[in-house]
Amino acid sequence: MADKFLSSLVGGGGFIGDVKPLYVNDIDGLFLQDDQSWLRTGVIQTDLSDYPDAKKGSGAYTGTSFSVASQEARPQGITWDGTHFWVIGFSSDTAYKYTAAGVYTGTSFSVSGQDGAPAGITWDGTHLWVVGASNKTAYQYTAAGVYTGTSFSVNSQDGAPAGITWDGTHLWVVGASNKTAYQYTAAGVYTGTSFSVSGQESNPQDITWDGTHFWVIGLSSDTAYKYTAAGVYTGTSFSVSGQDGAPAGITWDGTNFWVIGDTTDTAYQYTGVNSFVGLSNATTEYNLPTYVRIK
Repeated sequence: MADKFLSSLVGGGGFIGDVKPLYVNDIDGLFLQDDQSWLRTGVIQTDLSDYPDAKKGSGAYTGTSFSVASQEARPQGITWDGTHFWVIGFSSDTAYKYTAAGVYTGTSFSVSGQDGAPAGITWDGTHLWVVGASNKTAYQYTAAGVYTGTSFSVNSQDGAPAGITWDGTHLWVVGASNKTAYQYTAAGVYTGTSFSVSGQESNPQDITWDGTHFWVIGLSSDTAYKYTAAGVYTGTSFSVSGQDGAPAGITWDGTNFWVIGDTTDTAYQYTGVNSFVGLSNATTEYNLPTYVRIK
């Protein structure tokens, strides 16, 4: 991406003194390419009209989406297993499998035998977990959708579980009653660790982990909020109201976020986090630093 974007800005020509925003990896503020030398100026480019790629941060709708309406009228959660998406539905009590391009594979499995009100779904690298609002319990399924017989209750923490995620070590369940995310071991034992999202959202619907941070999607604000691994709100968020006013689930596919909406029965893709070189603080971490050609 960097090379393609750079070539569109630098090209084979240009003159000494030219000033351009660049997405590059530099060494102490100096970028070299062919016979050109570019020095970082410290100026941050945010002119989206002239440079539409200048601000590539988390939460920009990419225009990519896929519908699940033919399978489910009330999607409640979405997860990514590294190859496919899984969408859990409230109307059918069923999890549906989609390709990376959002094409239904024809594969699904019912969770009605465990809970008639599934609220969220996640992948832990080996198994799928579905948390249900009826029994306030998280249930484990094989990659093929077979219930393993393993489950754990979350009722002692929150009587209205809304979403579930896996951070590589622990499971986390976010509850709508207490507006709080709770941490559980891989075996489903509550660790005593939790963090509140009530300062941002009064009706959390789902939670996901992007490898570094948690993101909680809310129904009241139609917004996804970013938290540190310790559960501290970072001040970063993005709205999804332009796509669906009833977000029900969120997941991270390693590059982008996907939010599934209960109004349109559609999953929407949003840009992930892109950090550019030469930036001084978090408020400008998504903008392009400006370089001047010195040779």
